[in-house]
Amino acid sequence: MKRLLAASALVLAAPLGAQAGEAMVTAKNPQGIVDTLKAAGYDAELTEDGAGDPLVVTELSGWSTRIYFYGCDETSHDGCDAVQFSAGFDRKEPWTAEKAMALARTYRFSSTYLDDEGDPYIEWDVITGDGIPAPVFLASVLGFSDAIDVARSEAFADETAE
Repeated sequence: MKRLLAASALVLAAPLGAQAGEAMVTAKNPQGIVDTLKAAGYDAELTEDGAGDPLVVTELSGWSTRIYFYGCDETSHDGCDAVQFSAGFDRKEPWTAEKAMALARTYRFSSTYLDDEGDPYIEWDVITGDGIPAPVFLASVLGFSDAIDVARSEAFADETAE
């Protein structure tokens, strides 16, 4: 609840800063994304993925979450134009495609898929281009966090009922 109130306060207060040319978030500045997450109370670490593109590791709704960067220059790995939030759930038994599709229909900005072991993953893409206001980015973070809560409860509903 504290996280929701803090994010709501940022969303309501930041338009003034955005109008003044401040508080913009862009995939072109991965450290700025880390700084925005930290300012909102999240732990976040900047690293890189297997291709050398930036990668942010954080935790949302108590679940390990990766923020992948897309549209980056293939050589320099700079100039990215979008990010993708991603979280996966390691189940004891494979999940069904029907349940994954039902979950995907719940959130209009998310996609859901099953890995080769039948574990569900949920992803959420955000195009940042040259920059979006920090409150808009944080609204996406909060939306994805809420989607994780629903995905986790759906993905493990049959395992906790045992």
